[in-house]
Amino acid sequence: MPHSAGWFNKGKSNLNGNLRFGLAIFMAKTEVELILHGPYGLCGKHERIIFYEDIGKKAGIYFWTVPYVQGGLIINYIGETGESFKRRFKDHLIHKAGGNYRICDPDFAVQGVERILWNGLWRKGTRDKMPEFVSRIIELSPAIKKSLEHSEIYVAPFEGEKRIRQRIEGAIADHIKAQPPPASSLLPKDVRYYRRGSDEEPVTVLISGGDALLGMPKDLLA
Repeated sequence: MPHSAGWFNKGKSNLNGNLRFGLAIFMAKTEVELILHGPYGLCGKHERIIFYEDIGKKAGIYFWTVPYVQGGLIINYIGETGESFKRRFKDHLIHKAGGNYRICDPDFAVQGVERILWNGLWRKGTRDKMPEFVSRIIELSPAIKKSLEHSEIYVAPFEGEKRIRQRIEGAIADHIKAQPPPASSLLPKDVRYYRRGSDEEPVTVLISGGDALLGMPKDLLA
């Protein structure tokens, strides 16, 4: 456990500890403790909906997951935000329902298999396909609805520097992508993440609360 609260940057210290909503972030030079909270739902019959929870007002790192038929949760997206979680998830839902994001078959996803039904509108070769999406809305709507209802969300509030938040997001994504299936089966390979630069001091990240997430490390360097 880090022994001091505050982020030390270029010899200057900021001794402002954070302890809110069950989150404890302690920074001592190169060490960060990240606590995951969840699961939360986006809609449907989940016990807790992220839009109605106080933690939804926080910013930080978040994880979309799919329940795996053999147990545990498969991560299918990792993101970070300096805004509130609920505002970011609202954006995600708009993009998902509007066809901008990839749509995968939810019945295959729970088996750890990525079966793409619609490849979105932001990748190369897809940006002019809005008329095709509109023509397929009725066909694709059940898969969109089911995938959103079945998604389980984990969030890790983080009040540190944006650059550190981005590096932690990227380091976790790289770790998950390097794991054997099914842990790595659903995380898109073409989503770009920030990484630590050669001139940046490594940060040790201690992670707790993510035992159900397949492949989630207990610690890593970011």
